[in-house]
Amino acid sequence: MEEIGELIGKGFGIWRSNLNLCIPFLLSIILSMILAMPVLAAFFVTSMPETGMNSTLLQNEEDMQELIAQMQGSLDRLEEDMILPMVALFLVLIIVFYLINAFFTAGAIGMARQALDIGKSDTGAMWAVGKRHFFNMFLANLLLGLLTLAGLIFILPALAHGATSFQSDSQAIGLAAVGLLLFILYALVLSVVLVTMPYALVIQELGPVQAVLASLNFFRYNKFDVTILWLVVAALSLGLQMIGGAITSGEANGAQLSAINGLVNLLVLAPLSNLWWTRLYMNRKGLLRIDEVRDPW
Repeated sequence: MEEIGELIGKGFGIWRSNLNLCIPFLLSIILSMILAMPVLAAFFVTSMPETGMNSTLLQNEEDMQELIAQMQGSLDRLEEDMILPMVALFLVLIIVFYLINAFFTAGAIGMARQALDIGKSDTGAMWAVGKRHFFNMFLANLLLGLLTLAGLIFILPALAHGATSFQSDSQAIGLAAVGLLLFILYALVLSVVLVTMPYALVIQELGPVQAVLASLNFFRYNKFDVTILWLVVAALSLGLQMIGGAITSGEANGAQLSAINGLVNLLVLAPLSNLWWTRLYMNRKGLLRIDEVRDPW
């Protein structure tokens, strides 16, 4: 059984030989953006005033006020006539986003397993594993979201206190602060305990509920390794954000540097951490066979 430091080092070496492990994460972002842009454009066009923004409209302050009034009228008409269709459209869009994420998350784990088993990965594993497990992954993510929302129970005491105005009730403020802190701690603990849920689902081909239970069981026997690797990934992600924030705050072209920072996260951190978690799960489950060359898919 590999020590966590050895596992991280070997995982980094395998990632350097399989830079295509970033493809699922890139495709997930690209497809989500492609789907989002027409919807956002339609919403923007629908909410614009009928007169449009021509060159003579913004000549003075009165014209600006007129434009604002026209936009407000357009938004009012949108609320009256299209609020329900737009809400339905956004709900469908969110479900599609979750399905896309589920497909490529499963595909990324499949490519990582292939790289660990035979030393090389290809997109064939991504498509095969994604098609096989995307719906169960979607349901498992939905279940995880519901478990996270269950933590809102910590905020209920403040709501039950009956304070309609927190400014005039210090006790309600205190209850709300404590409840929010407990909810954040609950969400963090849940993210650590169930971090291996997607890997259990794909690697052991489990259903959503079985994957959650398998992740709980895995954490039970591997608390130290799971916590250390979670902290390593979280520290790298936070460090990358801090570096990007420090650079963009002192540069005029902050948008370009922020985009570069996001690309580094997609191209390096996301596939590397995915490979680490896949290796940890397979190693602790006795599924990692370094001396054998085989394609599990």
